[in-house]
Amino acid sequence: MIFYFTATGNCRYVADQLAEKLGDAARSIPQEMRRAGELSYAGETIGIVYPIYGHMMPHMVREFVERAKFDTPYFFLVLTYGCRHANAVEIAQEQMRAVSIEPAYISTLLMVDNWLPNFDMNEQRAMEPGKRIGENLARIGDDVAGRRCWIEPVSDVDREAHAQFMSRGIGFEPADLGNFLCIDPQACTGCGICARVCPAGCIHVEEGAAVRDALAG
Repeated sequence: MIFYFTATGNCRYVADQLAEKLGDAARSIPQEMRRAGELSYAGETIGIVYPIYGHMMPHMVREFVERAKFDTPYFFLVLTYGCRHANAVEIAQEQMRAVSIEPAYISTLLMVDNWLPNFDMNEQRAMEPGKRIGENLARIGDDVAGRRCWIEPVSDVDREAHAQFMSRGIGFEPADLGNFLCIDPQACTGCGICARVCPAGCIHVEEGAAVRDALAG
């Protein structure tokens, strides 16, 4: 059983690949969060795939693990990033312990930076072979399938990178994060795809056009 939160598609891809390896299906965390009542899951293996935000767990993922109940002998986390992960593994471990979950396995996975406002995808595609995404994802898949117990080591350099990041006053998720979501009214066809896949559920279609809601989650 694998849950994922994705903003640009990287984590959806990773979760789908791992689910196929385990003979399971990947489940969207935002979709699970929209369910009424108790979120209770049981399985031989349960994992979460999410992107590192400021070296930390996205707000909606934190809400999910705080709300849900998990019954499994093997809980794992896969954290994706595009440049630097700092001490994200250590932070994830602490956040899971806060809800009485001790992960058996935590690994980071270097992916392409595909947030289009910031990165040129032609450059990212050129960098992809060097990031060895397929090779590293296959290794993680083998680890999880074999129920390897392993927590990726965190160094003092990793911790210092996070301390420097926080010292710049960037924080975790800026209050104006929703302002980065832009809808081009001239290009919008009203197809509704963005509303269906938005990870925070903050888009709806109104009078044939996509409309941004207040940032959810």
